[in-house]
Amino acid sequence: MLWLGILLFALVTNAVQIPLLNLPDEWNLNTPPNPNSTGHLIFDTVSSLLQHWPNTSHTIVPGTLTLPLGANGSPIDPEFARLFCNHDDLGGPCWILTLVTTRPLRVLYFDGSSATKMPDGPMDTQDLLAWGAVLPKRATLSWEYRRLDRLCNMGDPLGFDAYVSEVMLCNFTDGVQITSLSSLEEEPLFPHHGYSFIQSSKWHDHYPGETRVQLDLAHLVSLYDMSLAPSLVGGRVGQERRAHRVLGIDQRDTDAVIARVRAMPSSPSGSGIDWRTQFQVIRDRYATRLELLQSTLNTTGDDFLMPYRLRSAVPPPAGWDTAWAGPVFRVCARAHTSSIESVTSTLTASERLLLASAQETTREICRTLIGMWAQGMLELRASATVPDSLALEWKSEIDRLVDWLGWGVWIKCRPACASDESCYLPGAPFSMGEWNGSVPRCLRLVEPYTGLEDWLL
Repeated sequence: MLWLGILLFALVTNAVQIPLLNLPDEWNLNTPPNPNSTGHLIFDTVSSLLQHWPNTSHTIVPGTLTLPLGANGSPIDPEFARLFCNHDDLGGPCWILTLVTTRPLRVLYFDGSSATKMPDGPMDTQDLLAWGAVLPKRATLSWEYRRLDRLCNMGDPLGFDAYVSEVMLCNFTDGVQITSLSSLEEEPLFPHHGYSFIQSSKWHDHYPGETRVQLDLAHLVSLYDMSLAPSLVGGRVGQERRAHRVLGIDQRDTDAVIARVRAMPSSPSGSGIDWRTQFQVIRDRYATRLELLQSTLNTTGDDFLMPYRLRSAVPPPAGWDTAWAGPVFRVCARAHTSSIESVTSTLTASERLLLASAQETTREICRTLIGMWAQGMLELRASATVPDSLALEWKSEIDRLVDWLGWGVWIKCRPACASDESCYLPGAPFSMGEWNGSVPRCLRLVEPYTGLEDWLL
């Protein structure tokens, strides 16, 4: 089991010179995160913005849109626009309008597959701003233009040109110009009109997602912020993450969210920290290795850890207390955030929330891994092996950590799809009853089509 040793060695080598200190409970390896904490949820949500797959429905962010935007009013990619040109519904020829921006458009972005007209969550944050309440019965096409009118009326004095779930322009004569208006020939839509959507959405399934929209994370509004929307905390207890809703928010919190949106500045401001890159560095550092570690620990053996001899952080001669590993834990947990902690006075309220979410996330990753390492060091103090019972405990801990983090990068087709297939996550447009599922499957993109059985609705 050399992989575990290699992974943990990479985590602790920077701690060689750390003196043994009387550290506060914050660095106690036996102190888990608060069960109601949301920092890890904010971390993953922010890491997943502008991506198609890993979504919740709790975040509103100002930003800008530039470069070509394609057609039929809303989608950015023409392949996606083709989805809306259904001859049976329109009763006439299919027209595609292509626009480009003449200046950066100021937009308000909603996460969470928020273009999906379904009553169980995707429209929550839009309705909250449009009507001051979550109204599931209005999550239909018949309410779409009225919702947009409400949003545009609210956003006009705030300087918003458009809203992004799909791109919803408030004014087709300001900030954009027409480059083409074409009548397309009718195309067969068999086996499902959503195939054109798959072609474009797969480009944005994962990081960096849709790069034509630039977000101002320094003024992000998160409904996972417990100081902003405490009324939502109780409704999340016992719920899987994809079932989290804004439904149930009280009037006080609703007013606070709307006030926060109204207070967004007209241009980017803040510390200047590139939070998307900061978060991605943390995910890059751990995602693949945690997945590998989880797989490695599926089997047990005698040699999980190579003994580490740190010059300062070493186990005591007797006893099972892991306090001696606290300095290693602290260095690991603060490796990506300590420099930001020194400039907190320059951070906006949203940036302080982002910092706290990164701190909480890295703390729990390091608490879990350093805890395993410390246990192994104590076992190896008197023996050259680690008992199988401890190996099973470690396997359970890694499974718990991966589930707690819930990173979308781990949602993938297993085995991987063939070159003529696409890995598709249940949701619109094929499986409207499973809009935020977690188990993808391979869809064949050319005849004979397979993979849609049981999904077409």
